[in-house]
Amino acid sequence: MRPAGARGTGVGTALFGALFDLARDRGYRKIILDVIDSTPRAKALYERLNFQATGVENTAFLRPILGFSSATRMVRAV
Repeated sequence: MRPAGARGTGVGTALFGALFDLARDRGYRKIILDVIDSTPRAKALYERLNFQATGVENTAFLRPILGFSSATRMVRAV
């Protein structure tokens, strides 16, 4: 996990920029990811990067094992 002091410095945005370039170079049309409900800052980053939520998987019955109650599927064209 990255230190809290690095948050907001643009590292995540830069990494995703490189990922988008690589995906385009390899002929991919979209990136799909799942973000769990216990990471709202990550979801906010993905939304700023133009990912769109396409569905939510409820995993509340597995919360004691997984540590989260749902995962949102997000997609972005490259």
